[in-house]
Amino acid sequence: MHKGIKLRHIRAFLDVHEEGGISAAARKQGISQPALSKTLAELEAMLGGALLIRRGRKTYLTPAGETFRRHALLALQELDAGAMALNGEAAGDVVTVGALPTVAGSFFPGVALDFTRSRPGIRLSISTGPNLYLLERVRSGALDLMIGRMPAAREMPGLRFDYLYEEEVVLAARSGHPFTGQPAVEALRHCDLILPPRGAIIRRIVDDYLGAQGIVEPRCAIETVSLATGLGLLESSDMLWFISRGVIARELAAGVLVSLPLGAQFMSGAVGLTMTREVQERPEIAQLVEMLHVAAQRRDQG
Repeated sequence: MHKGIKLRHIRAFLDVHEEGGISAAARKQGISQPALSKTLAELEAMLGGALLIRRGRKTYLTPAGETFRRHALLALQELDAGAMALNGEAAGDVVTVGALPTVAGSFFPGVALDFTRSRPGIRLSISTGPNLYLLERVRSGALDLMIGRMPAAREMPGLRFDYLYEEEVVLAARSGHPFTGQPAVEALRHCDLILPPRGAIIRRIVDDYLGAQGIVEPRCAIETVSLATGLGLLESSDMLWFISRGVIARELAAGVLVSLPLGAQFMSGAVGLTMTREVQERPEIAQLVEMLHVAAQRRDQG
């Protein structure tokens, strides 16, 4: 490392990226904006190039900034690991995972139980939330990995995707729905719909399907991928819900919900692991990844 680079330079750079701007990062650190700007300028001068591009009040990483960010995060993780070791704590005590709705209620819980039983000294911290929110937490190092549908290509710089299995999007309804067993196209023309929010990974798949059926303006007043919300709406109405099968797998198996046949081969997508390229070097992460692959193979065979 350049002998002039201090921890304050690294934290200033990472905080500006995480907060999206110099003003917010300065408030987080409790220092003035000019002081933080000076620290960033010192860092860029020592590294010989711009790390951040400033557009208005927002900042964005340059290619050099993206490279430096990955290494800076690893350096801080090593420093934290050293501090924990001196305090008698193991660096790998916690594995942090982001679980998207498609795996949170069905596929992942069984793997999580098996993993914690095999690693009694490890605590598994599981977060849920929107795709873009969890992706940013993977990038920042706050999460070790994310499990769910494959992100769009534009969201993948600096990350890797490890394929597990294919999962379809289904059209769900309550048990006893008047259109049960009838063509989905007829139901779509007569029933109110619940769609995935704009920005959800499966929304494009759903929009493409509706467009192929000639439904340009679907009857939709509610958007969600939340199981609790979607289930409550379906049970109380004749609404139909486009959702990943994994989100409602238990409800389908129990007969609480049914899926209407869509008759489309393209209503599926890849589910897998999104992580940085370095994180799998930790033995506990490598073990969790292997267990997820084994579970995916069992799922495909069963």
